[in-house]
Amino acid sequence: MLRLKGDFAYQLMMDKPEYAIKAVKKLNSYQMNGILPGERLILTFETEQDVLNTRIVSELADKYLR
Repeated sequence: MLRLKGDFAYQLMMDKPEYAIKAVKKLNSYQMNGILPGERLILTFETEQDVLNTRIVSELADKYLR
């Protein structure tokens, strides 16, 4: 599932094909509308085996949002 909060999007369950396909479609839509990763969009990903690392999120927030 892709969630967008401001300029921060994170993808959950990327190891599940049906969710990954939807996430890619949404990311493509964002990019087609000028919302580009690294410019207006911060992306993070996680799977059941590799959960979201809060240290990475904090570092990204410090760099881009604060």
